[in-house]
Amino acid sequence: MKLASKSKKRLQILDALCEGITHEDVFGTIDYKKQNEDKIKQFMYPHILDTMTEYLVVSEGLGRNEAKVKVKAMLKWEGNVNTTVHNIVFMGTQNRPDMVFEMGDLRVAIEVKRGASGADLRAGIGQSLIYATHYDFVITLFIDTSDDKRVHNARSGSNEFQFMDNLWKNYNIKFITI
Repeated sequence: MKLASKSKKRLQILDALCEGITHEDVFGTIDYKKQNEDKIKQFMYPHILDTMTEYLVVSEGLGRNEAKVKVKAMLKWEGNVNTTVHNIVFMGTQNRPDMVFEMGDLRVAIEVKRGASGADLRAGIGQSLIYATHYDFVITLFIDTSDDKRVHNARSGSNEFQFMDNLWKNYNIKFITI
């Protein structure tokens, strides 16, 4: 598998997408521990739209309205009945990222996973690896719903840091925990 290049522009796009999906308004406003993934994505969508619109205004010199129209066409998710995120068949099972952002020749899969157990975490990592075979980049947001935030708090451990670094270097996967 040949990795897509990590150019400065692509990294800026990924940073803007990450900013949108982790916006403090999403996780500071709703009780994300009690909301299902669809509700979280619904609340997240306008923030992704705003950060990517701002990115196009600044980087491409577009007007805000024109940029927003373009971003709406580039950001596909199942919450929008006018767009389709296609399935990927892997080992006889259907897999589909929650959102896809396509800009020119850049394709980014976005997966939102919530949970408190190792099984939930492994599911998110497994899905990320599958999507990495079809997309240039994958952004996975794992929302730790455990009472003690054990997954989130452990992300800076040496094993965890090395694993996340390997996901990025070898598969173009940004794995974020909240």
